[in-house]
Amino acid sequence: MNKFNRILRNLTVGLSESVFLSPLGRYFSKADREELSQAVKKSESQHRGELRICIESRLSALEILQNVTSEKKAIEMFSFLKVWDTEENSGILIYLLLSEKKIHILADRGIYKKIGQNRLDSIASKIGEGFRSGKPKEAILLGISELTVDLSRHFPAGKHNPNELPDEPYIK
Repeated sequence: MNKFNRILRNLTVGLSESVFLSPLGRYFSKADREELSQAVKKSESQHRGELRICIESRLSALEILQNVTSEKKAIEMFSFLKVWDTEENSGILIYLLLSEKKIHILADRGIYKKIGQNRLDSIASKIGEGFRSGKPKEAILLGISELTVDLSRHFPAGKHNPNELPDEPYIK
């Protein structure tokens, strides 16, 4: 997609929506976001990993002109949200850019060594399929469930299992 089309897509996302329904609201109600928070909390009780969801409606025109891709933005948010700053290097970010329909899953080095990018990309792809079928909340819940299985195997919960990152999705 060229820069002009990316700018247009990012600037116009939500214009066809009702004034009362943001692009985020089109995909996730307040109840959906609460359900995602509870799923993260439940998941984290089963392992020592830390999950963080970041949902971004759009990029700015300036970011697009500066060649910021969804992947670069996911990396930026990984740092901004301090997903890398966990005791066991066990943070995972599920990043969604709604305007471009992009999903990235990034893991800190402790998890990355055990799970690998191919597995993370496979889970992101499954989340994308759920979005395309019109079930975004269910898609993310499936992604959380799959990550929970992997994290429980490689980072099982122990006596010391602090909650180091917020469970609520970060909305921007």
